[in-house]
Amino acid sequence: MSKYYPDISHYHPVRNWDTVKRSCPFLIMKATQGISYIDKTLYTNIKECEKRGIPYWLYAFLNRGKEVDQTRFLVEVCRERIEKHFVGYVLDVESGNAEADIERSLDFLKRQRHKMMLYTMYSEYEMYKQVIYRRPKNCAWWEARYGLNNGKYKPHYDVHKGADLQQFTSNGFCPGISGRVDLNRITDQGKSERWFRNSGKRN
Repeated sequence: MSKYYPDISHYHPVRNWDTVKRSCPFLIMKATQGISYIDKTLYTNIKECEKRGIPYWLYAFLNRGKEVDQTRFLVEVCRERIEKHFVGYVLDVESGNAEADIERSLDFLKRQRHKMMLYTMYSEYEMYKQVIYRRPKNCAWWEARYGLNNGKYKPHYDVHKGADLQQFTSNGFCPGISGRVDLNRITDQGKSERWFRNSGKRN
């Protein structure tokens, strides 16, 4: 059976959670944006993942400005609902956010004692190069590079050296999820599937 590594929001409703359980070793799901928006599928998605034992990550799409406040909002919204199958928090950085603000946001997440991911665009590598390589030890780097964006990964359109996860299309298909969906691949540059599946909570 093929494995799928999707990231989803309310734009990608899950129609069959049992199928997703069989197909997806873990899910990445949108939680918040800014300091007031909560994705309308968040609470249902968390509940279904916990019910079925699907490891999951939760991300904040960071608007430009007040990034630490947005990161704090992400944690406040999620921490009362996450349980044993939660893996970690993700910062989605694609709004021209200042590097220093992203670094401070990662420092805040580091204190939550969960695993983390930092999402950046291939074209903005130089802009975030320093924060990428100074990121905390338990923080994966997730880079978007699509190439043809036809739903299939093409080795010619690879990520920068050191990226742990590549978002390679927004036109993919995943069993159990409606419509076109973002798909990702684990690179051979660092972290294993097991790392992305296992809870990141540290005592």
